[in-house]
Amino acid sequence: MKPALEIWIDRTEETWLDALYDHAEAVFQKSPLPSHDHTHHMRVWNPSKSLLREIATFNSRIDQSLVEGVLIATFFHDLGMATSTREDHGRLGSECCMSWFQDRGRTKPERFEEITRAIELHDRKDLQMYKSFSPETAPEILGILSVADDLEALGIIGIFRYTEIYLERNIPLEELGTRILANVLTRFEHLSDGCRLCDRMLEKYRQQYDELWLFFQEYNIQLKAVSQVDAVSSGPLGVINYIRKHGLDKIALDRAHSEVNDYFRKLEYELDQARL
Repeated sequence: MKPALEIWIDRTEETWLDALYDHAEAVFQKSPLPSHDHTHHMRVWNPSKSLLREIATFNSRIDQSLVEGVLIATFFHDLGMATSTREDHGRLGSECCMSWFQDRGRTKPERFEEITRAIELHDRKDLQMYKSFSPETAPEILGILSVADDLEALGIIGIFRYTEIYLERNIPLEELGTRILANVLTRFEHLSDGCRLCDRMLEKYRQQYDELWLFFQEYNIQLKAVSQVDAVSSGPLGVINYIRKHGLDKIALDRAHSEVNDYFRKLEYELDQARL
């Protein structure tokens, strides 16, 4: 017999997934942002499901309304980035969610206020968000969404995601690596502390954390060794310069350094895997 959680996930996806995915895709057609577009929202939903399954092994307070709330919040959490890549994008995403339900005349789900709050606050990465990952506390949409979003910011995909957004925010190349390392360190420390009972997931993603960490450590070392930062086309700095100039466009990859080619081959593979 199929576990209740799997039934709730199936029902929730059947009810909401296509409509929300199509809406997110339409939003980013007008304002392309590859690192945070509709495919990013799908990539966050996938670890959200894994988190729900992991939490269900030590917490019996998961229900249909929580699963539904997590999926809806997931597909609106970064829609505000089509308008602003700044810290206010969570509030904008929450407003997008409210407008979507109003414009389409859809009945608001049971946890609607919790959903909109989670969307608004998901990017405020502090330890309080992860306190619901325990047997004694009912799981909250905000904690699950925030952790899943953090997990998607690691590894090969995380390198691109961080880079595109920090460049959008006009962070200079000289500060980029240091700023990213500080941010991801805080995120992963909170993850490790708050998700101790999800140790199987943490072990899986720790390798991706190490991969991102090593990349930007080497980026910082390379940065100090060159004089014309924006002219470098090899190594981690070459990858960042390619993203800065071409994004995900492969048009110049034939002429790019082999290390840059290797990175984008790995990125393409990881993106394909994350869509499964």
